[in-house]
Amino acid sequence: MDALDQLLRFEHRAMATTFELMVFGEKPDVAESAAWYAFGLIDKLEMQLSRFVNVSEVAMIAQLKPGKVYRVNKETMDLILIATKVCDATNGAFDVTVGPMMDALAKVGNRWAALTKEEREDTLARCGMNRLVLDPDHYLVSVKADALGRDTPVELDFGAIGKGFALDLAAEMLETEWEMRNFLIHGGTSTILAKGEMGDGKPGWAVTVGGNWRERAGLDAVRLENGAISGSGFEEQGQHVIDVRRGVAAARHAGTWSYAPDGARADALSTAFLGMDWKEIVRVCEKDLPGCGALAVREQPKYLDRLRKPARVCGTFPTLGKEKKR
Repeated sequence: MDALDQLLRFEHRAMATTFELMVFGEKPDVAESAAWYAFGLIDKLEMQLSRFVNVSEVAMIAQLKPGKVYRVNKETMDLILIATKVCDATNGAFDVTVGPMMDALAKVGNRWAALTKEEREDTLARCGMNRLVLDPDHYLVSVKADALGRDTPVELDFGAIGKGFALDLAAEMLETEWEMRNFLIHGGTSTILAKGEMGDGKPGWAVTVGGNWRERAGLDAVRLENGAISGSGFEEQGQHVIDVRRGVAAARHAGTWSYAPDGARADALSTAFLGMDWKEIVRVCEKDLPGCGALAVREQPKYLDRLRKPARVCGTFPTLGKEKKR
């Protein structure tokens, strides 16, 4: 039997996307049971973390007033702490308190020009990771007043990190409880986490990176092993990512991809990179978050590729089956 015929695939709908688990070298019945346990864990996380579920922990945090405290589950606290570290490393380019700005944009059909200066300033004053007060040892969360001194809610949105975090917890369960070593799991293909190999005689798993720029950027054969890759851009949803530092769309690059040892950081970084200049990205990958990497593409006509490469890479990024630094 061909090795690729031994790959088992399982799908599940959650977090407004389709999760897929691919497993190599396992008995079908064992793999199927493991898959549904993993998907069940993802469903549980969605109920905890979605801002659109009225009884979620995110919804409970949004009801807090300064001086009040709410106890969250370990997973929620872990995710907030990861988000805080990425926010610090990116100087605020990544910020999960972006909910108010997302709501304001939704009311005007996601048309940035439709927001007045006053509306932007009012909304941005309600954002900021510094509004959260955390007691990690006791899983307690409280909030501060906003930048204008108001008791406005802190509306967390984990859309740019939640899927990656879910992949991490699912992968940990597959490794520890099911003793699986060779699998790939992704959430809607935007973030992919791989462990081991796919059984085709080469290291890691073959993954698609680069979108419409894949061939032009020389990324036809990326191999991902024991790490995660995430991508962000505007091909499907337009300029939907927000840079809360400036109150504008995060659109410095046509598309960005990130590599990290875990899905949560990969998911967060690819989002943050969209609004960061190249020097900032290099600093993050080579100094603040070593072991991570970035690929950013320029919006340019194909004939210019002869003069300058359409993609830039820094830090650690798995290309052509090897991790290269440029």
